[in-house]
Amino acid sequence: MRIGLGHDIHRLVPGRPLVLGGVPIEAEVGFDTHSDGDVLCHALVDALAGALADGDLGTHYPEDDPAADDARSLDFVIEFAERVAAAGYRVESVDSFVVLGTIRLRPYLDRMKINIAGALRLDPDRVSVKARSNDGIGPEGEGTAVGASAVVLLREPADPG
Repeated sequence: MRIGLGHDIHRLVPGRPLVLGGVPIEAEVGFDTHSDGDVLCHALVDALAGALADGDLGTHYPEDDPAADDARSLDFVIEFAERVAAAGYRVESVDSFVVLGTIRLRPYLDRMKINIAGALRLDPDRVSVKARSNDGIGPEGEGTAVGASAVVLLREPADPG
């Protein structure tokens, strides 16, 4: 078994799309990034990379790589799911949360969960996506940034369980 932990945070700016877990969120602000900025997917890729002891998001998708411009971050998750399988592991479960104080995410959580489960070829009942507001504290609570964290459990197919 292997466990990985990932985290990401991005600043919000007016006029950009806001995408979380591959789901477009209705908002007047979005991520100030070169890809779609999906912090939930970025945290998940970091967790998968960490579980494999294989760098982090920036190692595999550097900011100065033009191929990452406007890239769909859910595709990064799909690519990393393939790396996990090639290394002889399978994703057993995902636990994650998004922190954003000014936009209610509850209506979007089920779609995020389904997207992540699909990208990892995992049953949705093995994926948890939660939302927190931070009660107005810090950049996420104030609505100037969005943060996300994810934990993954990987298992070798031969592991009992």
